[in-house]
Amino acid sequence: MIKQFDEQVQQINELFLNGHVKESYQLAKALLANSAFTEHESCPTIQQHVALLEANGFANMPISTAEKVKQSVERTDGSYPERDVLAAYIGSEDEKQFGKVVDDLLAGSAEAQANAYYTMAEYFVLAKEHDKALVQYAEAIKLQPNKALYWGAFAQFLNRNEGSPYLALRLIEEAIQLDSMNPRWYYIQGNIFLQLVSATKNLSYLPALEEAWEKAKKRCSNKQASLKVDIAKSNDVLSQWKKQML
Repeated sequence: MIKQFDEQVQQINELFLNGHVKESYQLAKALLANSAFTEHESCPTIQQHVALLEANGFANMPISTAEKVKQSVERTDGSYPERDVLAAYIGSEDEKQFGKVVDDLLAGSAEAQANAYYTMAEYFVLAKEHDKALVQYAEAIKLQPNKALYWGAFAQFLNRNEGSPYLALRLIEEAIQLDSMNPRWYYIQGNIFLQLVSATKNLSYLPALEEAWEKAKKRCSNKQASLKVDIAKSNDVLSQWKKQML
């Protein structure tokens, strides 16, 4: 029994280090539910692992379903159609028109409402009102949990604004599962792993980081020049950083 527990604890750790945080959390919860595990030396560590993840909202995360949703395709400039409402506002600075379009979306279907919350989140990011942005992103994934863009944008927001890397990793994992061919999500995942390495000094995240950026590179189309440049720059930064650390 002890050997079995040892293997499960190792699996929980490996899953997390490779970005499979949802499965890691579920396995940890199942292990703690086994009364025989309470005597195991790793029990306090696994309890801390679960507590950390639940403090980051893992227990109340929206659940994606098998419903087929058309995923957003990133344009060559890195933009998405769902952001066009905000782009039009930035171009015109017509607050009245922007407010009207958002209100119209909020009065529409669940998908339209989710788009409205995503739009408002992106607006608050530009306004540097990060607490408000966080709430809007959360509403978007709650209303439309099958849309990779909303999970991915939320993860990117956290990563860029030094939010919780544990929550960001969980969010980007969902984006990848929903839309596994989008290179952007793997690039963001790599950035989150880099944030974790920097914060924890745990070099065990490095293989998953490098794999994420490699997957991003392979999935880039010829037209996605700016993303390719970003990936190359990030790899250069990582190489320099590794020379200093290793």
